Amino acid sequence: MIISLLSKSYEDLKKEITKNDRIVVWTCNNCIRFCGIGGRDKAKELADLLKKDGYNVIHIETIGTSCVIDLVEERKRHRATAGIFANATAIIPLACEDGYEAVKYVFNDKKVVKVTKTLGLGVLTTDGAVLTAPFEDTGLKETDKGYRLRDAASKLGLYTDFSR
Repeated sequence: MIISLLSKSYEDLKKEITKNDRIVVWTCNNCIRFCGIGGRDKAKELADLLKKDGYNVIHIETIGTSCVIDLVEERKRHRATAGIFANATAIIPLACEDGYEAVKYVFNDKKVVKVTKTLGLGVLTTDGAVLTAPFEDTGLKETDKGYRLRDAASKLGLYTDFSR
């Protein structure tokens, strides 16, 4: 599975959107959910934080895999969601970097806010997701045990949630 963490704090995210934006919180419901930063519950949590702070969240969109451009394009055109996306001005994808790129490509007329960093490959254990094969650009070395996500976040200056 793909391992990603949040690259922005909640406060930094808010600097990239305005209270006039019509925001869609977009979430993958696959790898990113197992990393603890995406999926339905985390998307709702982010949407609730934004609404509480006066931002105009108009929709939460959950998709199986954001990295498949055809699926993202279908959401843009589908009769159930086309109007929502036509009305949106900003999309916050809780997805790996490939998922972010797919959303940015399909919704090239929207502000698409990048909030994640993909670190490499990993596995899901009984204790949660573990980064086992870090990408070279992380500077992390491969280890037999891998990296718990909190440890990787700490080493790389990343975040495991949007808590204040």
